[in-house]
Order: sequence, then C-alpha cells, then structure tokens
Amino acid sequence: MSAGSSGASRSRRSKPSPAESPTVQAWELGLRLRERREELGMTAVAAGRATGIAQAYVSGVEAGKVKLPADRLAQLVQVYEIEPDDAAELEQLRESSTKRAWWHQYSQLFPAEFLRFLGYEAGADHVRSYQSDVIDGLLQTEAYARAIMRGGNTYVRLTEVNRRIAVRMARQTRLTGDNPLTLTAVFGEGVLRQQVGGPTVMRDQLQHLATLVTKRPEQIQIRIVPFTAGAYPALGGPFQILSFPSPRLPELVWQEILTSSDIIDQSGRVADYVITFEETLERALSSDESLALIRRIAKEMT
Repeated sequence: MSAGSSGASRSRRSKPSPAESPTVQAWELGLRLRERREELGMTAVAAGRATGIAQAYVSGVEAGKVKLPADRLAQLVQVYEIEPDDAAELEQLRESSTKRAWWHQYSQLFPAEFLRFLGYEAGADHVRSYQSDVIDGLLQTEAYARAIMRGGNTYVRLTEVNRRIAVRMARQTRLTGDNPLTLTAVFGEGVLRQQVGGPTVMRDQLQHLATLVTKRPEQIQIRIVPFTAGAYPALGGPFQILSFPSPRLPELVWQEILTSSDIIDQSGRVADYVITFEETLERALSSDESLALIRRIAKEMT
C-alpha cells in the first residue's frame, strides 16, 4: 500500500479517529513501522534477523494482521532507531490495537475479510458508496435488511438471520455520536424501485432515506442515477471507498458480490475507483432532485 495515494484529498483530515477501531490502529502501526524500515534501507528479512523475529511475523505486523506485544515493539524501536516521541505514539497505537472490538463476537459467522472490513469501516471518517441493486447496509431499515437476507441467498442460513441483522444495525451506530461518519451514497434508480420485502417495507425504507438526508444534509448525501442517464462508469459493480482521519492512511476500496469479497489497497486500483465514483456522481441527479425522486417513488408504493 502506498500512503501517498489521494494525498491531497486527505490532507485536510488531521482530527483524531472518530471511533475506536483496533483494526485501523494495527494498520497504522504496521504502516509506520514499514515506512521507518524502508527509510533505513532495511529488508523485512534483515529486520527479522536483527530482532530475532521471523520475517513472516514482521510482514504480518506491517500488514496490520498480526498483534505486536510490547517487548517486540521495543525491539523494533531500538533496531529502527525511532525517536522517543514517535515510539510513544507507536506504543499507544499498539495498545489500542489489542482491544477487543464488538465485531469479534461474530468471528464464527463471517469470513476474516469481512471482519477486517468492519474494522476499517469502524475507523473511517468518510465512506463513498455506489450500489446498483440494493440500499447500502448503513442505510437499511431492519425490515429491509431482513427481507434481503431471507430473499433466497444460499449463503445465509435462516438460523443466522437475527445475528446478521444485529451486525448490520450495529454498523449504523457510526452514523450517530459526537464524530459521526460522513456518507456519500450513489444509487441507481432501480435500487429505489426494486420492491424488497414488498411495497410496505420498501415505502418505509424510502421514507427512512428521505428522513436521514433531510435531518443530516451535511453528513449524509444520497444521489440517484436515473434510468434516463443511460450507461455510466460504475454501472453494474457495487463498491465502497473508505477514507480515514489520519493523513498517514491511504484510502481503501471494499467490493462485495454474491460469492466473493475483496479489500483493495493498491493505490492505482483505488484511484480508478475514486475516478469512477466521481464521474458517476456527475451523472446523478442533484441532492434536491434525488430527494424528490425518493419521495415520489415512496408514494407509489401502495
């Protein structure tokens, strides 16, 4: 990952993390250690030899996937000749990264990649989401979410539905609080017209969207790409772009389809998604026009 990707768009974000996320803390710790190692011109193999740590362990820590004990961090600080102030920041990141997050209790329910996404989402400060088929999970009502999960998905067991809904509702707490997540969502018009759960469920869902953007216009933006827009760059491929408050952290992309999911962190690929999102946003209706369309379709749901 390159910490320099989309740097201009992140330079304004220097506030503390809006929410505790061990995943993001471990990620930043690993990035900072890797950057310092590379500044010294040292390979991961050489770092491992100097500290008595296996190269695979060093790489795992740098990727944010392996927990780092205090004594191991102290060894790396010494070998990397890290200044005391920086070392104190790294230790604070390390301590935060060891905390148990709410999503860990669902580790038997979801694959590791999705659990990592939950961690990134919990520590993000801005999410840009494009959806072509369903409402974004952060904006779903419980009835809509239940209808999605019981709509015939072969990978969701009926006995898991309630727990999966609990996770989806827990994710939505990022939209409230002292430092809420900023959300920019772009939907194809078909998302509004697909009667998930039937007309009543769908009407309530659309009214929920209208209420959110009316009450929190500076935090939540929903833009609709109408059928009349024709073909547009993001057509057919749902994805989310996550941005973070720390200027050290690059943007990530989360992409989930029926049978697979992926966290994309290569700067070039992420840039492609950012451009795709911005070009799609330009084809969408304005915020006021989108709200009017949402309300109009809600009234049609009888």
